[in-house]
Amino acid sequence: MRHPSRRPQESRSHTVLVVDGGLHHQLAASGNFGQVIRKNYPVAIANRMGVPGAETVSVVGCLCTPLDLLARDVCLPRAEIGDLVAVFQDRAYGMTASPTAFLGHPTPTEVLV
Repeated sequence: MRHPSRRPQESRSHTVLVVDGGLHHQLAASGNFGQVIRKNYPVAIANRMGVPGAETVSVVGCLCTPLDLLARDVCLPRAEIGDLVAVFQDRAYGMTASPTAFLGHPTPTEVLV
């Protein structure tokens, strides 16, 4: 799970949620396993489950690369600082297959549900 580390950003009329995790914690969700066609893993605002989607957003990580994209054009409830963004169906390809030491970022906490 990731949470927005700052207010949602606007870029060219598109809302972007910047989270404190990213491809260095979830490489598969960013499409960096060499997928020819990148598709979104299911994502949700975990502390707002059951709340209908209010806006179309992209969820991006905190790294300085455009590859740090976790979800593009997904309909989610409006997010606020401190909300939890869950990336589902990553299975074994979460932290163990990701470059966790990328740019010296801290190791993530894993939660199994």
